Amino acid sequence: MKRIVVTLYRKREKMKKKSLKAVGTVLAVCLCATACGSTASTTTEDNTVNSETKEVSTEQSSVVQSQETAEVSQDAKEASVDNFTVTYLDDGTVMLSAYSGDKEESIIVPEEVDGKSVTVIADDTFMNHEELKAVKLPDSITEIGTEAFMNCFELENVYLGISLEKVGDRAFLYTDINDLSLPESIKEIGNSAFSGGKYTELTIPSGITQIEIGAFMNTSIITLHIPSNIQLIKKDAFSGCNQLIEVTMEDGVEVIGESAFEECDVLEKVTLASTVTEIGPYAFTKCPELTYVYIPEATTTIDEGAFWSSENVTIYTPAGSYAESFAIEKNIPYVNQ
Repeated sequence: MKRIVVTLYRKREKMKKKSLKAVGTVLAVCLCATACGSTASTTTEDNTVNSETKEVSTEQSSVVQSQETAEVSQDAKEASVDNFTVTYLDDGTVMLSAYSGDKEESIIVPEEVDGKSVTVIADDTFMNHEELKAVKLPDSITEIGTEAFMNCFELENVYLGISLEKVGDRAFLYTDINDLSLPESIKEIGNSAFSGGKYTELTIPSGITQIEIGAFMNTSIITLHIPSNIQLIKKDAFSGCNQLIEVTMEDGVEVIGESAFEECDVLEKVTLASTVTEIGPYAFTKCPELTYVYIPEATTTIDEGAFWSSENVTIYTPAGSYAESFAIEKNIPYVNQ
């Protein structure tokens, strides 16, 4: 089973320092130009100022883009409610930004604070709370931040509400969720968001268009149905799912990414959608029980290592298709279908 190396990026302060340094450079240049009084020198310095100002603008733009979950005003207030710290947001709602409990195995996140709806779980809020076994989020929650529940190793039961739209990267990585119910409201699921859970069933919401990197990696899903709203299955999306037996897809899926189903130990049957055009590197590698893969006529790109070390696979495909020629070239058994 693959390991996921989790790397946290914290660049904001560094970028701010760079911005201040650049502003200082601009001011110094402007003062020097005034003191010298030389037309030629002033022209040169102006060019320098323009260049430095552009750098400052770029840096400041980067700082804005690197902001964490939700928009918080400069005069935002914080308050403590039981074991929670909340932050009041610009839109009049509340973000749950910290949790200080260490004994409760089951918690219920409040739906309102001071009459304001709780809409966001901030980055890292419940991270490393190994005592947690059950969490109920209110129906008002629309966003769960990066690594919000990561390393809650005992967390088995989670209610996500009915309004959730975004789940951040690694939000539930290294948890033990045994029953995952995703609301139809979800539009975005981040990298490795639900990796490692023990849930055996997965229904993908209709608002999602792609499965992100490692999103459901190393889980216990038994059968998987990919709906028509999914166009792209990214790298490692379902790799290491060692209970997965069968995969079916509706028309709409176009690309199977690198290692998407790698090391699915008991995977036996895969039926690709008729719209699939590309199968990436190692997409179905190291699947020793895989015996049936239907590849449509639309598929025109198959990486040479797509079925590496899956010795028992037989490709089923229309006569004259690219998949047929691929099978012949790689000495893989095939059946026209």
